Amino acid sequence: MKIYFLSPNANKIVTNEVLDRLKQFGEIIVDEKPQPLSVITSTDSSEEKIIALDPDYCEWSVPKEEIDKLVNVRAICLQSTSFSWLDIEAAKTKGIAVMNVRNYSTEAVAEWALMMALNVARKVPMIVKNDWVGDFSLHQGIEFKNRVVGVVGLGNIGKRIAELCQGMGMKVIYWSKNSNDDRFEKVELNKLFLTADLVFPCLAQNEETKNYITDEMLKSMKVETIFASIVHKIYNHDLLLQLVKENKIYGYAYETSKSGEEMLKVEGNVWAGPEQAWTTKESLARDIEIWTQNIVKAAQDNFEFRVN
Repeated sequence: MKIYFLSPNANKIVTNEVLDRLKQFGEIIVDEKPQPLSVITSTDSSEEKIIALDPDYCEWSVPKEEIDKLVNVRAICLQSTSFSWLDIEAAKTKGIAVMNVRNYSTEAVAEWALMMALNVARKVPMIVKNDWVGDFSLHQGIEFKNRVVGVVGLGNIGKRIAELCQGMGMKVIYWSKNSNDDRFEKVELNKLFLTADLVFPCLAQNEETKNYITDEMLKSMKVETIFASIVHKIYNHDLLLQLVKENKIYGYAYETSKSGEEMLKVEGNVWAGPEQAWTTKESLARDIEIWTQNIVKAAQDNFEFRVN
């Protein structure tokens, strides 16, 4: 068997400890130069393979055409929780198990989401646009205590955000398709947007949830509402920018790969920050550990975290 570690940061991630744990299962090939999966794994089509794949290696896209070219691959072990960037149905048709890394960044993402919201609450984007000069009258912020936070989706991250907000003295309401938690108040989705002072969308990003939050819901938010998002494509981003610009909501926070220019470019109290939610020392260590465990399990025909 051959185990392919495909990551632009492979030599930093694949430590000697990781190599020692895996070398009993076969030959290990480490590659940092992005190229099609079928090219890097085509050296021996007769030998069974496991692909350990960092999404940055393929720019977060592995289409059906690329999956179809793979030969004798037992499993693709993703370094990410998200798997929508890879055609999992095509892999299933080929008999390839796709496994993801779960729950490694829950704490990191929840804390980052709260940090984004706090920046908006204290009008940090406006201070940045004022050359980092604060004005006590123009830049007066708001406090979170006693306000209502609405969490859309009560998975691991949504639940942790709810816990953190409750610990700050906020009342938590939530909507979830499947989850229930008696510590918080469950409400209909329309009511959540009408009621909440702070909204966190925490739904998984997939075809089912695309544009799940409607324009009408966004327009129904109160003037002092903050919308803080660590997900994309489940709501109308441009509408939120417009609502802030027209002073119809208090502010909006989101992540972007162009944070340096967007923070200054967008109008109003908008925090356009870097895509760093998952990045902590602890979360990265958990990610590599679970990723390695998945590779070991796949080598032993155990596909516990299979997504297809």
